[in-house]
Amino acid sequence: MERSIGLDMGYGFIKIDDGREGHVFPSVVGEGESGMPMSLALTPRSGSSELRISYNGKSYLLGDYAIRHSRLAHRGLSPTRAEGDDLKILFLGALSLYARETVNNFYVVTGLPPGRMHMADDLVRQLRGDHEVIRYTGASRFGVSIRLEHIEVVPQPVGTYWSEVLDERGQLRPDHPLLQGRVGVVDIGFRTSDFATVIDGEYSPAFCRTVPLGISFGYEEIAQALSTQYGLEREQYALDEAVISGRVNISGRPVDITDLRDRIFGDIGTKLLVELRSLWHVQEYDHIIITGGGGRVLERYMRPELPQARLAEDPLTANARGYYGWAYYNTLQRSGEPSGQGAAERSADPYPASGGPEGPGLYG
Repeated sequence: MERSIGLDMGYGFIKIDDGREGHVFPSVVGEGESGMPMSLALTPRSGSSELRISYNGKSYLLGDYAIRHSRLAHRGLSPTRAEGDDLKILFLGALSLYARETVNNFYVVTGLPPGRMHMADDLVRQLRGDHEVIRYTGASRFGVSIRLEHIEVVPQPVGTYWSEVLDERGQLRPDHPLLQGRVGVVDIGFRTSDFATVIDGEYSPAFCRTVPLGISFGYEEIAQALSTQYGLEREQYALDEAVISGRVNISGRPVDITDLRDRIFGDIGTKLLVELRSLWHVQEYDHIIITGGGGRVLERYMRPELPQARLAEDPLTANARGYYGWAYYNTLQRSGEPSGQGAAERSADPYPASGGPEGPGLYG
C-alpha cells in the first residue's frame, strides 16, 4: 500500500505530515559515529527528538539530536543544498519516522521555491528508488526499506493555499473566500522567502518570486551581537530557542535579548515589504496569507502595512499539511475511489487521512 506523505524541506526546519501525525525538527545533520548518546532517564525523548539513522554505511544524528550531541553538526544554507548527501539524509530520516513495515512505499509531495522549480527534475532523480535505512530507537536498531516511486514537486507556497481551503474532511470548502479573487501567499523561510499568487484558484507564475532573504540573516546579526557584547559564540542552528523566547543563558544566567531581536527582525520585515511591493500592486490583492516559520516570527512587523493580510493557521506546518492533502487526493484519483468517502470509512484505514483538494486548479 502506497502511503501519502507531505514533506516540507525547509532550510530551517523539516516538516512532515501523513494526515494522522506530524513532525517538525531542525534541518541539522551531524555525524553519528562517536557512539550512541546514553539516556539517564531524566527527560524521556522519542520520535523526531531522538532521530538517528545509518545510510550507505554512515551514521547520522538529525535535528535536535544532532544539535545536542554531534561535534560536527551543520545546517546547509547553500542555494542547491548540495553539501554531501544532506538533503537526502534529511528526507530519508523524516520518512523513517513513518516506516513501520520492512518495505515502506511512499508517495511524497514536496516543494521548491518558485524561483527554483527548474531544479525539480534533478531533485526527483536524486530521491526516486529504493533506499535501505537503519533506524535507531533507544538501544534498538532496525532496518527498513523506503521505496519512492512517486515524488511530486510543487511550488512551495501552494501547500499553504491547500491547507487553508480544505474542510475537516479534506474536501474543498465551496464558499471559501480564497477560491475567488487574487490571493497572495508570503512564505517566509529560514534562507529564502517566496511570494506566490493564486487568481481564482489558479497558480499564476507571472506574479511569483523567490528572494534570498529569510530569518537566517537575523540569526547572523544576533550571533554577531552576542559574540561582541558577551563573548558568546553560538552557531545559528543553536539560536532557535533564544529567538523564540527572547532570552539566552550566559554563564548560567538568563539575558533578555528581545530589544535586539525586535530591532533586527523589524528591519528584515521592512526589506521584505519593499520586495513585495516591487512585485505586487498590493491594493489589487483581496487576501494575503503570511506563512512559514519565518512568517510566525515576522508577521507582527509586516501586517500593519498589509490590511488584507493574516497569518496562516499553524504557519510552520501549513505547507506540509497542504502537500499531504494533494498527495492523498491524487492517490484516491489513481485508485478510482470517490474523494468524498465518508469519515467513518476512512477511520477504519490503518493510516487514517484527512483527504485532499478536489480539483483546485493548482498544479493539476
